[in-house]
Amino acid sequence: MNAFLRLVRIHNVIGASLGAFTGYVVSSMWKFNLLEIVEAIVVVALVSAGGYAINDVYDVEIDKINKPDRPIPSGSVSVGTATALSYALMGLGTVIAIFQGLYEFLVALLTSVALVIYARDLKKTGLYGNLIVASTTALSLFYGGLSYHSGFWIQRIWIPVLYTFLLTLAREIIKGVEDYRGDMAHGVRTLATTNGIARAWQIARITLLITEVTSPAPLILGFNILYGVLLIPFLYVTSRALVSQTSEEGASKARSYLKVSAFLGMVAFALGSLPIQFLI
Repeated sequence: MNAFLRLVRIHNVIGASLGAFTGYVVSSMWKFNLLEIVEAIVVVALVSAGGYAINDVYDVEIDKINKPDRPIPSGSVSVGTATALSYALMGLGTVIAIFQGLYEFLVALLTSVALVIYARDLKKTGLYGNLIVASTTALSLFYGGLSYHSGFWIQRIWIPVLYTFLLTLAREIIKGVEDYRGDMAHGVRTLATTNGIARAWQIARITLLITEVTSPAPLILGFNILYGVLLIPFLYVTSRALVSQTSEEGASKARSYLKVSAFLGMVAFALGSLPIQFLI
């Protein structure tokens, strides 16, 4: 894959874009304004791509241990180029958000600032950094809803936003287990390095259990039967992550499962928002 696409983690950018799409259709119940939804997807894609790039800039020394094949430690992309690209992407996304409205601009700007602060400082603080990542990921869906910004959009969007936050929080804690050795070598304070791998896994599993146990609730909060159908594979894959081995290797597998869980969850919420006339 092209080094720049790997730098911005293009698969994660696509996931964030899907989040914006999901947030829009959940809020609007599939009432489309093509310009609004395209702008939302583009803004989220640009800001998230910039965030991933700046994360690699500040992670270069750690990645030399954990992920030496990443574009910067491998020499495919220089630190200066990655930094310039990161700020350019986030800046462009924020500028485009201006044309959507004041609230959209503020969310894009604050998210960009949060991503930089996270990469530079908060990533090394453990749980606080995990909370920032979970929040900014959930904001991808929120931004999609904000772009629609009409009717009862808040009452609908908070549900997928909350589940995205919980699922991402668990995944970030597990990622800390996966990166345990490199983080220990560079004094990064994650739940795994400060409390041990077993304790970090325990907290992640509790978070996943809360997500799974409460996941049928949207069926009584206005989402249709398609949500329930897709909930079955979601629960299966998430459970596979839940029972993964309590180790660095198990964390790597669990994080892969949770990426699938996130995709299934967004599709479930998107299709679960289809008005009943589309299902007859």
